[in-house]
Amino acid sequence: VVSRLSAYKKIDKIIEAFNKLELPLLIVGEGAEEKNLKAIAGKNISFLVFQNEADLQKIYAGARAFIFANEDDFGIAPVEAMSRGVPVLALRKGGVLETVIEGKTGEFFNSNEPEIIADSVRRFIEKESNYDRETIKKRANEFSRKIFVENLEGFINKILNF
Repeated sequence: VVSRLSAYKKIDKIIEAFNKLELPLLIVGEGAEEKNLKAIAGKNISFLVFQNEADLQKIYAGARAFIFANEDDFGIAPVEAMSRGVPVLALRKGGVLETVIEGKTGEFFNSNEPEIIADSVRRFIEKESNYDRETIKKRANEFSRKIFVENLEGFINKILNF
């Protein structure tokens, strides 16, 4: 998890799931909920404050998966993880529906309840070897700044030519 540690990010639900799974979880971030989240986290859960960009990229690159349990309009962190070839496990709502391709770049769960998140993690572990990091990276590149600018310029040119 890489996120601001705010209640609406539902990191507490992810922690509850990983407490049940007893699998390692790294949470990178700072925020108002930090003390509360650390209080409920089991020994298998580690916390880091926000990192510089180079260190964050190393963290992403070493991750087996990235977990995102809240609804955001876009969700830049999942795309950042995908840019390093990391599959995303995400709540089936919001912007991740546009960026994550189920079965190719990640998996979805239908609720951010801990049991549902835990089931999603178990399913991912069963399929983990099917994920190709290069395919995931290519998908993330579709959301690069360069592609965004090209698409925006094309849209503007199309509108102005009418």
